[in-house]
Amino acid sequence: RGAVQRANQFGLAIGATIAPRSIFARKNYFYPDLPKGYQISQYEIPVVQGGTVEIVVNGEKKTVHLTRAHLEEDAGKSLHEDYHGQSGIDLNRAGTPLLEIVSEPDMRSAAEAVAYAKSLHTLVGLGICDGNMQEGSFRCDANVSVRKPGAPFGTRREIKNLNSFKFLQQAIDFEVQWQIDRVEDGLKIEQATVLFNPDTGETRAM
Repeated sequence: RGAVQRANQFGLAIGATIAPRSIFARKNYFYPDLPKGYQISQYEIPVVQGGTVEIVVNGEKKTVHLTRAHLEEDAGKSLHEDYHGQSGIDLNRAGTPLLEIVSEPDMRSAAEAVAYAKSLHTLVGLGICDGNMQEGSFRCDANVSVRKPGAPFGTRREIKNLNSFKFLQQAIDFEVQWQIDRVEDGLKIEQATVLFNPDTGETRAM
């Protein structure tokens, strides 16, 4: 109940439509971080639909449109860096309520993405969650694609689980340059899920 109330609170804060009826689904695929093998999530009818967030970058105002915010259960935390050649799983947060906020592709730089994430962080601080990024209470995935002027959107790569604004900025900046270099070399971008390594400042495919 508390998760639904907080989702509604967030939806009202961004001027979204609150669904009077929601549907939860079982999302099935192999989850090393959810032992029961599926995730309870909203798909067809998310609780929050639409909405906007205002950001300011270099003195210019911009509106970011939201697609949806849906409730689901969190998964465990995969620990990739701590075990050589293996991954560990921390299951302490598995099953806890999570509000996943999805935006439209309205942002054109790492600076805009960071400004957007900071605006969301301010909103969720209104009693929706504690916003602690180090403990995973607030984290970001960034979809990044590049294109030549006038061309359609390029193939995206998704950077997972960024837990600080600094890492969000660094990860997007690196990923943008990496994709530009590949396109300029005549190589294709393949859709992928990637991780950011703060020690090297680089992204790598999972």
